[in-house]
Amino acid sequence: MELNDLRTLVQKFEEGKTSLQEERDMKKYFNSNEVPEEFIAYKSLFNFNVASRNIEYSKEIQLNSKPKRKWAYAGVAASILIVMSFLFFNDLTNKKLDEQNLGTIEDPEQAYLKTKETLQMVADVFSEGREDLEYLNEFNKTKNKFIKEQ
Repeated sequence: MELNDLRTLVQKFEEGKTSLQEERDMKKYFNSNEVPEEFIAYKSLFNFNVASRNIEYSKEIQLNSKPKRKWAYAGVAASILIVMSFLFFNDLTNKKLDEQNLGTIEDPEQAYLKTKETLQMVADVFSEGREDLEYLNEFNKTKNKFIKEQ
């Protein structure tokens, strides 16, 4: 491999832009004994990858893990407590809703008038929002005048 090609490959390698084939070519080159002085550091880098594959740990590893039962029981107890409290409070809420009069209107004529009144209130709120948009349109007109003049 020529020295200029090697320099460009090393530069690409440092930037992380080399392909797998280019890295294989560099590995073959750096595994040879004919490496210039300026690339000695790269030789140890590529040789380390080859040498590190052969490292093995021969001792047997024993894991001393015992299940911690007291925390398991605490988790089960907490789960049961959460479910029981949910069922209890949900039942109370349903009873309170049944006891309350939520404004149900039986007469269709009165229900229609109340619905009409409520929808009119919603329409009024939306109309107020539209009035605020008129100020925004005026602001945009003024802004466009200044931008066109500059």
